[in-house]
Amino acid sequence: MQKLVLMVVALLAGAILMALELVGSRLLAPYFGGSIFVWGSLIGVFLAALSIGYYLGGRLADRWPSPHLLAALLLAAGVYVLLLPRYGGAVCDRISLGDYGARAGPLISCAILFFLPGILTGVTSPFVVRLNAGAVEQAGRTTGTVYAASTIGSIVGTLGTAFYLIPAIGTRTILYLLGGSLIFTALIAIAKRGSRVTTAAGAAALALLALSPPACAKERVLVERDSAYHRLYVTEDENYRWLRADNVWHTQMRLRDRHGRGLDYTDYVDLAFLFNPKIQRVLVIGLGGGTIPKRFVRDYPQVRVVAVEIDPYVIEIAARYFDVHASPRLAIRQSDGRIFLRRATARWDLIVLDAYYADTVPFFLATEEFFKIARSRLSPGGVMVNNVVGRSSGRRSRFFRSVYRTMQVTFPHIYAFQVRENGRPGSNIEIFAVNSEDPTTTATLRARAGKMQGTAIKDAALTRRVGDYLGSAIAVDDVPTLSDDYAPVDALIHLW
Repeated sequence: MQKLVLMVVALLAGAILMALELVGSRLLAPYFGGSIFVWGSLIGVFLAALSIGYYLGGRLADRWPSPHLLAALLLAAGVYVLLLPRYGGAVCDRISLGDYGARAGPLISCAILFFLPGILTGVTSPFVVRLNAGAVEQAGRTTGTVYAASTIGSIVGTLGTAFYLIPAIGTRTILYLLGGSLIFTALIAIAKRGSRVTTAAGAAALALLALSPPACAKERVLVERDSAYHRLYVTEDENYRWLRADNVWHTQMRLRDRHGRGLDYTDYVDLAFLFNPKIQRVLVIGLGGGTIPKRFVRDYPQVRVVAVEIDPYVIEIAARYFDVHASPRLAIRQSDGRIFLRRATARWDLIVLDAYYADTVPFFLATEEFFKIARSRLSPGGVMVNNVVGRSSGRRSRFFRSVYRTMQVTFPHIYAFQVRENGRPGSNIEIFAVNSEDPTTTATLRARAGKMQGTAIKDAALTRRVGDYLGSAIAVDDVPTLSDDYAPVDALIHLW
C-alpha cells in the first residue's frame, strides 16, 4: 500500500511542477510580455531546477531514506509557492524597472521565483525510487514505473492547466491551488507516519491560503482574468476605460463617447479611404475593445464590418465593458485571423490587421505567405492596413523594416505613416498596402484629403495625418523578408 501511495506522490509532484511552469508564464507576462525569451527562461530554469533536484534527491534519499524528509521538502516547496501570488508581481515589477534587457529580465525573475520550488519538487522521483526499491534485480522496473507515473502527472498537469485552469480561474488562485496541492502531497507522503507533522503542515497551509494579495492597481480594476492567450485587465478612471492584455494597452474608450476615437493609431486607419474612396466591405483582424469596428459602423453608413478575434474572452469583455455588439452591419467571429482568411471566400475592400503587440508578435501574421493570402482576399483596388509597433529608423527599427520589406514584395504599392501621439512621433507605424498596379502619389493623397476631410472621411485632422507619410526611401537591404520558414520576430523586436 505504501508503494502505491508513493507512486501517487510522484504523479502529483509531476503534475504540479508542469502546472507551475505554465502558470509562471502568466505571472511574468504583465511585466515581460509573452516573447520567446520568457518561454525560454521558464523552460531553462525549470530544467536546471529538475536536474539539481534529481541529483540532490538521489544523494539525500541514499543517506536518509525517509518519507519524512521528502514530506519536509515538498512542504517547503508548497510554502514557497503559496507566497508567489503575494510577492511574485512585486519581484517582476522591480526587475522589469531595472531594465536588464529582453533576455536577462525574465531569466532573473524566473530564477528568483521558480528555481527553488523546482529543485524542492524535483527531489520527489529519486526519493520515491529509493523508498520503493526492493531487490537490485527490480531497480530498473521500479525506476521506470516511478518516472512513468511522474511523466503521466506532467501530462495531466500540462493539459489540465492549459485547457481548463488558466481559462477558468485567475493566476493567483491557481498559484494558491498549486501551493496547497504541494502541501497536500507532503501529507500523503507521511499520512501514516506522524500526526504532529501532518497537523503542522495542514495549519501552515490554511494560514498561508488565508493571506490575500495586496492591492496595487492605481485605477479601478473592473475585471482581471486569464484567457488561453493573455492576462486581461479592464480598468477605468473618471474619463476613460482601458483594456490591457499582459503588459500591452489595447483600447482606450472615452466614457462619454463610447463609439468615438480611442488610441491615436486607430485614427490613421481612415487614411485608407484616400487610397480607395469606395470602401464598403471591411475586415478587422484583432478586436480588442472594438474601437475601429464601432467607429466605422457609426461614421460610415455605407460600411459593413467583420471583426475577427481569436480570444473568446476578449469578445466577451468587448461586449460587456466596451459596448461592442453584433448588428446587421457588424459581424463578430471567433477565429484565428490567418485561418479565417484561408477559409474565407469573400473579398474585402479594406483589411485591417491589428493583432501585433509591442513586445510579442504572432510570427505567422507577419510572413510573406500570410500577406499573399490577405492580398488574395482583397478586391481590386482594395487596401490592407497593418499596425506595427516600432521605429522607422535606428536600433529599434528592424522589425518594422522587415515587415515593410515583406509587404513590399507581396503588394504592388505600400505606404507607411508615422503615428503622432500628442504631436510627437509615437511608437506605432501604419503600413498601407494597395492591391492596385496604379500608384497613388502624395499629391493625390493631399488633394483627396483636402476635399474629404471632415465630410466623406470623418476626421478633422486628416490633412495633418497625410503629412506623417514616411516616404518611399525606407532602408530594407539589411533586414530579412519574413517567411513561414524564417521569421525571427522576437529577436528583431528585442535584440537587433
